[in-house]
Amino acid sequence: MQSTNIAELQPRAEFGIVARRFQEQPARLHLLHGHSGVFTAGLIIGSAAQQSIAVIDAATRFNSYTLAKVAAYLGIPAKILLRRTYVTRSFTAFQTEAAITTKLPRFLAANPCRVVVILGLLDTYYDEQVKPHECRQSLQRILHTLKDMVKKNIHVLIADVEVAEPPKGKENLFQFIKNSVDVATILESCENGFHFINCSNHYSMKKLNT
Repeated sequence: MQSTNIAELQPRAEFGIVARRFQEQPARLHLLHGHSGVFTAGLIIGSAAQQSIAVIDAATRFNSYTLAKVAAYLGIPAKILLRRTYVTRSFTAFQTEAAITTKLPRFLAANPCRVVVILGLLDTYYDEQVKPHECRQSLQRILHTLKDMVKKNIHVLIADVEVAEPPKGKENLFQFIKNSVDVATILESCENGFHFINCSNHYSMKKLNT
């Protein structure tokens, strides 16, 4: 296999500050929300951390084509990025909870992975078959698990969008998640692409088709 120049693995400058957040200690529970590009942006941030990442895809947003775009954007060979990205998909709220509270801790205990990216945490909870009280109880268990991971210095990034008209009884689910994280960051579109906004910092990101 052709050798890879170390310089090729360095993340783009725009993501340097953001990526460093996933290398600093203590770890934190992050929420990235706003523009629909949060799913791709979340993968870029996790991948730019230059280490193995665990991805929970609860919104069917992950595929090899998207990861190839992320690799090209960061200047990382796609094969290398694929090798260090571990994905679990969920299609129901029950599967989402099991993936995060059972499968993920087991995986992290057996693998040197310090970054977790969750795509569309609330997606499966908007299913009408899941009762509002069941949603909140399940999400409380999930958040408890994620906070335990953070205590072990594992960074967790939830990438999600706020639904304009959530099902009846589920209007406050997004706010519940937002109030539970350590850092909430908004991804907004601008003339030249996107930028990140949190309480004190702004980070720019060049346009990437999502």
